[in-house]
Amino acid sequence: MIFNSQNVILMFLPAFFLSYFLADRKLKNAIILIYSIIFYAKGNFDKPENIVILSVLLIVNYLFIIIINRCKDKSLSKVVFICAIIFNVANITFYKIYSLSGTMPIGLSFYVFHFISLLVDNYRKEVLVKDITVTSYLNYILYFPKILSGPITRYKYFLSKYTSKSKLKDNFKIGVFYFAIGLALKCLLSDSLAFIINQINVYGFDSISTLTAWMGMYSYTMVLYFDFAGYSLMVIGLARAMGMDLPMNFDLPFCSKSVSEFWRRWHITLGQFFRDYIYIPLGGNFNNKNIFRQSINLIIVWLITGLWHGFKLNYIWWAMLICAFIILEKAFISKVYKKNKYIGLIIVNIFMPFAFLIFSIENIESLNIYISKLFNFSNIENMRDFQFIFGLYWKIFLIGILFMTKYPRKLMAAIQKNKVLMIVLSIILILLSAYMINTNSANTFKYFAF
Repeated sequence: MIFNSQNVILMFLPAFFLSYFLADRKLKNAIILIYSIIFYAKGNFDKPENIVILSVLLIVNYLFIIIINRCKDKSLSKVVFICAIIFNVANITFYKIYSLSGTMPIGLSFYVFHFISLLVDNYRKEVLVKDITVTSYLNYILYFPKILSGPITRYKYFLSKYTSKSKLKDNFKIGVFYFAIGLALKCLLSDSLAFIINQINVYGFDSISTLTAWMGMYSYTMVLYFDFAGYSLMVIGLARAMGMDLPMNFDLPFCSKSVSEFWRRWHITLGQFFRDYIYIPLGGNFNNKNIFRQSINLIIVWLITGLWHGFKLNYIWWAMLICAFIILEKAFISKVYKKNKYIGLIIVNIFMPFAFLIFSIENIESLNIYISKLFNFSNIENMRDFQFIFGLYWKIFLIGILFMTKYPRKLMAAIQKNKVLMIVLSIILILLSAYMINTNSANTFKYFAF
């Protein structure tokens, strides 16, 4: 199941919250677990092999944790731990390769990252085995708001929120408001902006003008932006409605003043995962004293990031391009940023859409054609396709640009102060989104593919 579907909005979530609110405080975690199982099982009803894969991983990783903690010999414990990490990485790798010709089990990368995080933190004694009960372990992995696409949450953090939920009344209203805003970002913005890309595909990359190519580049970016921003806000909203707080996963990245800062704001928990479990163990920044060694570490992390998105050349190009720019920032460009704070902001808003264009177009031949159109200024006067497409979608395009700024968040904060307005707006946005889903059918979230 996906959040932007009528079955989830009109049936699953009302049934869950009714059960959750009526249940005794001691039974609420059991209710979460039951509905999380239903959520994943129902969503994979036509692909039972996905349910089998998840079940096997749950059992095997739990056994790994027990064996690691029962090993009296530290060397043997380390061997078992390494085998556990290899087992999980091998699963991601196998299904990433398999997905080139088939489909990867939905959510696999994200729940495997949770397995790895728990294994590492337990091995480091940051999480004690006595705190890993069967129920809390299952809820940590299966928790339905985050199983499909994060945020990637460390067990200790999740457990603290899971065992000490805040009062439900006010949190439920705010949670539903966040969910409604996130749903609208996906259904009303991301899915609507996708029509611009569809129109460009109808024309064909060979035929589009330079202005249309630039509009398309920003459209690709906004589709991905609002898709992921919407999902992230919906997840936080659902957790908040249960009285739980999940970490922020998306923080106005296009307001960043450097590409490095951008990646601290985009998919925050994925960046933290790679930082904590790969970058820092490699040596981290070495206090910025050795730019060569720091660059090698960044290349390794970004290569893994590219491969995580898929074993396709465009993802490697995308990752290496960003990595190269971050290295240049650390070595040289950061000095330029200090002279004028707007320089970094302008660079981010030109460079990152170009990077996302590479990310979005998987066919390399088509990508090369598209990039050539971006810089074919000889036909700048040919604007018929631009006039037609922009004439149809200029309103949604400009709204999209506006909603990538900080002002909508300020408006959200102001609306939250008026509870009646917040409730009314939540209902309107949910109904409008449900109407769009019924009219255009639900588009799956982009990050579900990873």
